[in-house]
Amino acid sequence: MKTLITIIAVAACLTSSNFVLAQTTKAPAELSVEAFKSAIAAGKARLVDVRTPAEYAAGHLQGSINIDWTADDFEAGFAKLDMSMPVLLYCHSGGRSEQALEYLTERGYQAQHMTGGFAAWKKAGNPSVK
Repeated sequence: MKTLITIIAVAACLTSSNFVLAQTTKAPAELSVEAFKSAIAAGKARLVDVRTPAEYAAGHLQGSINIDWTADDFEAGFAKLDMSMPVLLYCHSGGRSEQALEYLTERGYQAQHMTGGFAAWKKAGNPSVK
């Protein structure tokens, strides 16, 4: 009986340590401009601009789609995203994309956003398209 209790205790410890390890190795939610650029280059995520259509039309990252975080139907736009594909979010300076990040992660999406947003992207000399 003592052996059985010891085995159960060891298994419980191993299981909880694996859970903690899984939590600590999770990808960071906020990415620097360079890390965001690398994530885009890897080509394994959906790039989403959460600015207004007017902001998007003035310039955006190539390959991005526009889901306006401030629109009444933003939920419908996000619902169309494939949950199995990670999402890279950006906005003008990081505020709206951080809110969208919280919204998506609460619903089970894997998402990250760019610290400093499109303004930081441009300041770093990176390209955009119209």
